[in-house]
Parts: sequence; structure tokens; C-alpha cells
Amino acid sequence: MNAIRIICQDCGREFKCDTAGVLVKELFQKDKEVYRIWLADLLRCPGCGITVISRFADNPIAEHWNKEKMADILRQCETRILGKDLFIWREKSK
Repeated sequence: MNAIRIICQDCGREFKCDTAGVLVKELFQKDKEVYRIWLADLLRCPGCGITVISRFADNPIAEHWNKEKMADILRQCETRILGKDLFIWREKSK
């Protein structure tokens, strides 16, 4: 299987992994509730330094319907038990 390659449109250089295993909160309902939490990687262009989040896990680590697990993961994020950076994912506004 071919790996996904991400190339910077400005520098023409391939992005490199800056931080493996960041957490991404996917929001819904006008950005007021967390729908899912994903593990992904933060990639950085070695030329210009711009960052992107990519290489998401196949499945989320928590989902809205499992309130107990969601609360536990969010609590770990707040107290940095997971030791990960946390990013927000919002759907594009219409």
C-alpha cells in the first residue's frame, strides 16, 4: 500500500511528522458539543514551517454516544495525562 504524501504547495517540499499522536476534537451542533475525538499526526513543512493535521486513525478513540468514555478522555486532555496536543476540528460553515 502506498503511503499518503503531503507536499507543501508553496515550497514544494514533503511534510514531515512534527508530533505523532495528537488529539483532535471533532465538534458538531454549532461547535458546542464534541462529536468524536481522534488520534492523528501533526505534520510540518521543513521549508516554510506551515503545519497540517493528517494521518487520522481508522476509528475515533471516543464518540458522543459514549458519554462516560468521552468525559474520561476530555478529563485526561485537560490534565495532560495523555501528554498530547489537542486541536479542534470544525465543519465548514454554510
